[in-house]
Amino acid sequence: MVKEVKDSTNMGRPILRSPCSKIRKRTSNIIQDIPRELLIEILSRTAQTSFTDIHNAKLSCKDFHEASEDAHVYRHMSLDNIPLVPWTPLTEKQQAFLTKCKDSHNPEIAYRQAVLDYFTGERPESAPGHILRALDSNHIGALYVTCIILLFSGDDGLKACGIKLMVGMKKCRYVRTKLKEHRHKLQRMLRLMWVKNPALRHRPVCCTRQDNHKRKKGWVDNDDIDDDVHSCEACSVDSEIKFLVNSLPQF
Repeated sequence: MVKEVKDSTNMGRPILRSPCSKIRKRTSNIIQDIPRELLIEILSRTAQTSFTDIHNAKLSCKDFHEASEDAHVYRHMSLDNIPLVPWTPLTEKQQAFLTKCKDSHNPEIAYRQAVLDYFTGERPESAPGHILRALDSNHIGALYVTCIILLFSGDDGLKACGIKLMVGMKKCRYVRTKLKEHRHKLQRMLRLMWVKNPALRHRPVCCTRQDNHKRKKGWVDNDDIDDDVHSCEACSVDSEIKFLVNSLPQF
């Protein structure tokens, strides 16, 4: 129901005030009652999963806009809206956005640079430094790429470290639930670049047993490499290597 309100500045004519204005005012009051730290944390989680959602939140009200500009939000911001290898120069707005993310120590910045440096073969020696910065924020994708670098290093000692690290990732329930997401994310990234690192031409073999030992649950395809089907940990890592090699463009 629309309520009539007399306005002395409007010659006594009634002003129609809809219920929607009351709802907006009530909602605004509720948002203002939320502690700023909690609001920033909520927005940072939104930013981590969807750039579109955080952008819409910024436009919804002043409180959201101000809180979403906090460095903590930019530290967790998704970069999915920014191309890994842009075919055209980035706009000033995109460059400013990336600068804010970098200044806020967003680990995705370092992770993406590490992937580019290593897999393109342009600056593989720089990749570990970027990886370490991403690992400081517990970036699981960076941990996965660390395993790949160790496994393809050509050094038996480093390969053994890579096997141990990959097996440890698969044994941790939380990391394992995230592993598939980051594996396929890396696959999508590789499709956007020229993969020229010569180290990737030599596929490492982790399991050297000759008895063709069976898997725990029979034979499965690549989509099931997260399943606990291997009686041999080295075979499990070989499945990861096979998935990566099959994801690489031919070069």
